[in-house]
Amino acid sequence: MRTVVHALLVGSLAACTGTVTGGAGGDGDGAKRDITPPTIVIDVPQRGTLAEGTRVVVSGRATDVESDISQVTINGQSTSVGPDGSFSLELEVAEGITLIESIATDAAGNQATDARAVLAGTLVPQTTPVDDGVAAHLSGAAMDGLAGMVSDLANNTNFTAIATAANPVVDTGGGCNSAKVYVESINHAGIAVDAGPVSGGIDADVSIRRLEVRGRVSFRAVCIGGSASWTIRADAYDVGGRIAPALSGGNIAISLDGVTSAFRGFNLDVNNVPGFIENLFEGSVRDKLADILRDKVQEMVPPMANAFLAEFLADSWSVGVLGQTVELSIRPTAMSWTSQGGTIVLDTSATVAGLGDALYLSSPRPRPADADMASTGIRIGVADDVLNQMLSAIWVSGALEEAILPIEGDALSAAFGADVASATLTMMLPPVANFDTTTGTARLTVGDLMVTAVGQSGETLAEFVVSAEIELAVETSSNGRVKLVTRTPRILAQVLEQSPTLLTELDNLKVAAIAELAIKQMSLKADDLLESLPVPGIADATITSPTFQPAGGYLLMGGEVTF
Repeated sequence: MRTVVHALLVGSLAACTGTVTGGAGGDGDGAKRDITPPTIVIDVPQRGTLAEGTRVVVSGRATDVESDISQVTINGQSTSVGPDGSFSLELEVAEGITLIESIATDAAGNQATDARAVLAGTLVPQTTPVDDGVAAHLSGAAMDGLAGMVSDLANNTNFTAIATAANPVVDTGGGCNSAKVYVESINHAGIAVDAGPVSGGIDADVSIRRLEVRGRVSFRAVCIGGSASWTIRADAYDVGGRIAPALSGGNIAISLDGVTSAFRGFNLDVNNVPGFIENLFEGSVRDKLADILRDKVQEMVPPMANAFLAEFLADSWSVGVLGQTVELSIRPTAMSWTSQGGTIVLDTSATVAGLGDALYLSSPRPRPADADMASTGIRIGVADDVLNQMLSAIWVSGALEEAILPIEGDALSAAFGADVASATLTMMLPPVANFDTTTGTARLTVGDLMVTAVGQSGETLAEFVVSAEIELAVETSSNGRVKLVTRTPRILAQVLEQSPTLLTELDNLKVAAIAELAIKQMSLKADDLLESLPVPGIADATITSPTFQPAGGYLLMGGEVTF
């Protein structure tokens, strides 16, 4: 994680208060200049507020001991101030976490600021699956992986063993004009496989090149016995068909339809046999060999297609994240195939054991259109609700909260010296992901993270509230997949309390450093969580040139594929 902090420090740091007279920093005429900031108190919303709907009332009081309050703004909007300093404003907020910054300015231009967060939107039980949580597009280039899997299997298949197990491959009986045909070996110069998307599925073409089949034939001609060796050669034996994936009972069923097969350049080499034996090879033997080869190809293609799509098949699994067991599941619910590729849509679920009564922010939106999903490699669209379901469960478990122990030279020890024992983190709200098309950003928002610096005797040295917007990005992992990671945070920090026993009052730099330390701690945990997102991929594929694009509540990520 790379951290660049944009810290807006608000609240009174017990600096720059009181008045200054002329000749000592005043106007030069002996007049007193007001440098005391006003006081602002927010009554509603309380910290950690979860609001239904998208409108939030912010109200409170602003007062000043030396001059009048000239203005109160809330997220940049001015609001009227009553004679007693009271104010109120209804804000329109988006679904998710909104950071609310209220600024009171007195007549002398001094300011006091309050920062807090609210979580607005619809909350649903933790066990509620995310409909259309993941959408994936597999391009024609991605089908090279399927072709490679079938080719590897076919080239390592012992066709000789398959054919000899069927010996005699032709047996006309024991009459005076009869024959038994045996295969002794099948060799080839390699098996090439092509696969490409078409309407309704994937066309697969398997070509067994420079085929050579050797064997012997025992025969009776006019009741006189005989035998001969034979060799069949062909430039190739081709098998073609359409892999037709279809949804069946909440899963993907694979069939190979419309199978065709043919020899190219078929040639028989056999000597000293009666004419009816030669005719037998041109008919029954040729057909039997075709059956053996075609049936084996038909047998191997559907399982390889299943293996190729393995990460898109219905599945459930458990992963350990931050000391919690997260139960993940995916279930395909829609699928389409065109000449541009295949689109598969999955419902997802992520729950933490024992926390079935938790809630998460649900903001379902239409999944991206197929045209938006199209790519020249692979593209995966993950809904922000998928991440929010996991974040909420982990938040309820308390796994995102952890004491920070001071290390010599870090922000805690620099601010409090040997007096500090630790800083505890308490999250008033679950972090929330938002993939915003309007701003083109993908971010994780942390609202009202309470940081309490505790002394060696358990006393509170200071208390801060920290909120942050953490940018998300996509990287290629060590196994060639794409994954989400945290990037640059924008941090909003406010001092709520500091002990009068502190030898040195907190200044802006110390507050900024402590806020950065707290958000870094949380971001490292978020990175572990993001690694566990159910982002499907293709077996044995490596993603290069990773890309990502927020689109209507989904994060589209992917890249080119190599095998």
